[in-house]
Amino acid sequence: MNIIRRRLATMASSRMRSWFPGTEYPLVINAPMDGIANSRLATEVTKAGGLGFIQGGRDFTPASAPLKRLEDQLTQARELLGIAPAAKDKPLPIGVGFITFSASARQHFVDTVIPILRRHRPAAVWLFAPAPDAPETLPSLIAALKSAHVPKVVVQVGSVAAAREAAAHGADVIVAQGVDAGGHQWASGAGVVSLVPEVRDMLSAEFSDREIAVWGAGGIADGRGVAAVLALGAEAGVLGTRYMVATESDAQDYERKALLSATDGGRSTVKSQLHDHVRGNMGWPDLYDGRAIITPTYKDHAAGVSLDENAKKYEAAKKGGDLSRMVTWSGTGVGLVREELPAAEITKRVRKDALKAIQGLNASL
Repeated sequence: MNIIRRRLATMASSRMRSWFPGTEYPLVINAPMDGIANSRLATEVTKAGGLGFIQGGRDFTPASAPLKRLEDQLTQARELLGIAPAAKDKPLPIGVGFITFSASARQHFVDTVIPILRRHRPAAVWLFAPAPDAPETLPSLIAALKSAHVPKVVVQVGSVAAAREAAAHGADVIVAQGVDAGGHQWASGAGVVSLVPEVRDMLSAEFSDREIAVWGAGGIADGRGVAAVLALGAEAGVLGTRYMVATESDAQDYERKALLSATDGGRSTVKSQLHDHVRGNMGWPDLYDGRAIITPTYKDHAAGVSLDENAKKYEAAKKGGDLSRMVTWSGTGVGLVREELPAAEITKRVRKDALKAIQGLNASL
């Protein structure tokens, strides 16, 4: 037992704890889910020893609604954490995630987002989904964030090649997201079990002169999943679906009900661009799709119903109050999500269960 305690103590003083003071081992992170992750959720995760993230949006045009929401959310986070705006030397211990495929990322991010980040100084900025036809976007955004002294730049990827590119452009953290994940992701890719170690091996071989962390994401819904990705070479576990049913999240009632009633996540969810297209959201590049709970809409699609007809059925159901066709993003770990809990309680339970799993493995040696 003393050996186990010493090992855990060493782990507790890991790189993540030094990078993000106040966090506890193992590091548990909520994904910056669009429409879900707000300041209340993020601050509760952080106060419980994890690292909370809010979603900063994808429209960076001047005076856009997402920009106003970002400013409001960061201001509220400061209030919830008791950090005065005047505390310029104290970073805000939460992160912000941005979706970057839109033209506004290339045209306006530096002018509209960077000033907000300078004012609030979040601990990390998470970038996801650069446009495939604009390869200059990622390096330019990373450079801008570095110039603005953002402590850590996080880049979410779905392949080893994308991880290599992000590392080459200066990312501090690579989120290796397997196709087990819910919501938007690489349309073609590996599961978290093989993606995380291959990314870790690549970084160790090709970027040994730099400190680059790996976070594992995709299908992780409890402490056992976090323990597993640590064994695979990650330094933190990212949970999305589990935090969707946190009491503080912005999830709708129909989403909560769908998630809590779903089982056998590998069969009750599916990856498809249909989830966006049936709602008229055609903006995502073909490189990406999303995993969501299977609905009558997807079943109709599989049976050969055209997109136009499916969209009409979707809108008719929505207008009539039938929520069975609404999209609920979900990872394959949804069968492990069984109750609504405060975000702080989720964070503590996941960390406790991860430590229990690690101790169990050590005890068997």
